[in-house]
Amino acid sequence: MQKKTKNIIKLAIGIIIAALTIWLTFRSTDWPELRNAFNNTRWGFVLLVLPALAASYVFRVYRWVTLLSPMKKVEKSVAAPPLLTGFMMNSVFPGRLGEFARSALLSRSTGIPFVSSFATVVVARLFDGLALTGLTLVVMAAMWNNLSGSVRGGLIAAGFGYIVILFVLIALRKWHEATARIIVFPFRKLHFEKVASKIERMLLDFATGLDILKDPQELIRVSLLTAGVWLSLCVSVIPVFYALEMPWNWYYPPLILVLAGFGMLIPTPGGAGTVHYAIGVLFPAITGIPLPQAKALAIVFHATQFIPVIIAGLLVSKGNFKLNDT
Repeated sequence: MQKKTKNIIKLAIGIIIAALTIWLTFRSTDWPELRNAFNNTRWGFVLLVLPALAASYVFRVYRWVTLLSPMKKVEKSVAAPPLLTGFMMNSVFPGRLGEFARSALLSRSTGIPFVSSFATVVVARLFDGLALTGLTLVVMAAMWNNLSGSVRGGLIAAGFGYIVILFVLIALRKWHEATARIIVFPFRKLHFEKVASKIERMLLDFATGLDILKDPQELIRVSLLTAGVWLSLCVSVIPVFYALEMPWNWYYPPLILVLAGFGMLIPTPGGAGTVHYAIGVLFPAITGIPLPQAKALAIVFHATQFIPVIIAGLLVSKGNFKLNDT
C-alpha cells in the first residue's frame, strides 16, 4: 500500500510539472499561426516516422540481448516484450518506472536476478547518455557561435557527468569488491554496518550485469548498436520537418533529440510539457525558427515518438504486468 501511495504521489507531481510546463510553453502562443501550421501539414510524411522509429527499437532489443549474453543467452523474442512494456511505462508514468518494470519482467521470464538484469538496463541507458553527449558535441561544433556561455557550460558538464559514471561502472566491473567497499565506506564510517553490508551485496550482484564491459569486442558491438539506435532516431525526426513544411539543417534532428533528452530528465509522464517546452521554446531560441512552427513541431514530434511506443507496449504486455510488482 505504501509503494502504491508513493507511485500515486510521483504521478501527481509529474502531472503538476507537466501542466506547468505546458502552460509556460503555450501561454503566449499565436493560436491563428499555430492553426495555420497544422492546416498546411502534410500528414502522409508523418507516417514515414514509423519505420525509422521501429528500427531504433530493433537496435535496442539486439543491444539488450548482447548486454545479457554474459549471464544467459536470451532470445530476442523474449527480450522484446519486457523492453517495449518498459518504454511504454516510461511514456505514461514519470520517474522512469519502466526501467524497473522491464528488469522485473525479464527476471520473471528468464530467471536472471533482478539486480543483474537492472544493471544491463543501467549500462544501456549509460550508452544512450554517451550517445547524447556525442550528439551534443556535434551540435555544439555546428552552432558554437550561436550558443551562450552558460549553455555551452551546461552541455559540457552533462557530458562530463556521463563519462564519470562510465568510469565508476568500469571500476565496479574490473575491481568489483574494492570498488564496492569504497562506495559503502561512508556508511561503515557512520557505523551503519547493516546498511553497508546490504548495499555492498547489491553492488556485487549489480556487477555481474556489467560483464559486457570487460569484453572489448562486445563493447564495440554495443557501441555500434547504440549508434544504430540514435541514427535511426535522428532519421525519424526528419519527416516531421517535411510534414510541417519547415526549413531544416542537418544538425536540427540531433539538436531536437538533445533538447528532448534534457526535457525527459524532469519526471513528467512521457516528457509531456517538458519536451514541449524544450522544443517549442528553447529550439526556436537557438535556431531562430518562428515560435508557432516550433510549437507545432513540438506537438507532432512528441506524438510521433510516444504514441506508437505506447500502443506497441500495450499490445505486447497483454495486461500481465502490474505496476505494484515494481
